[in-house]
Amino acid sequence: MDNRGRGLLHAACEGGDIGIVRTLIETHGLDPLAEDEDGITCLHLLAERKRVYIYQYLEPNIASNPVPKDKSGRTPLHYASRSDNIRMVRYLIETFPCTPDDPDNNGYTSVHGACEAGSMELVQYFLTDLNCNALAETDDCKTMLYFASMSSNLELVRFLVNAFSLKPRPHDIEIAQSVNPDSSVVKYLQEIHYDLFLLEQSKVSGYHEKLEGQQVDPPGQDIVS
Repeated sequence: MDNRGRGLLHAACEGGDIGIVRTLIETHGLDPLAEDEDGITCLHLLAERKRVYIYQYLEPNIASNPVPKDKSGRTPLHYASRSDNIRMVRYLIETFPCTPDDPDNNGYTSVHGACEAGSMELVQYFLTDLNCNALAETDDCKTMLYFASMSSNLELVRFLVNAFSLKPRPHDIEIAQSVNPDSSVVKYLQEIHYDLFLLEQSKVSGYHEKLEGQQVDPPGQDIVS
């Protein structure tokens, strides 16, 4: 075991050597569902490192828990999505009982993960082909736009704004600035945010003008002597 609680099978899966993986399982009886100190199994590592062929080999050995979660509640699909691997993602969705809308303990979904990876292909697959929830937020109010802003992918950010009417919030701009203060994503989000501010101001101004136009002087009263 290393200092993270990972054993030889974890290491073999990370290295991608199916021969060593087979030997450790078939000869030494090691369990691919064994967890490290963070609840991460070999399946999480394989999903992250795009080892579909090893994952397929392990299928008969994981029937007791085909969709393991780490201690933060993330499944292998979360890991595959964050690593921008559509082949692994499709395999997991088509083979196991998991969906991109499944949240972790903080409401973070695989769609958020694909946005964080800056993967236009995966995000379109999730939102357009699978009709996943584009409006999903984490428990700390982070939308798809927040994670896309982290990736500095302007095409993806524009797609979310234009196709799903996601509106930038101050923390979306802040996270984009923290990654690259001079990026085109920062400038685009600032422009959209300012345009929305002006729109709200015009609505408020129009509302007050309408109220003023509806006001009438109270009817006069006769003075009784």
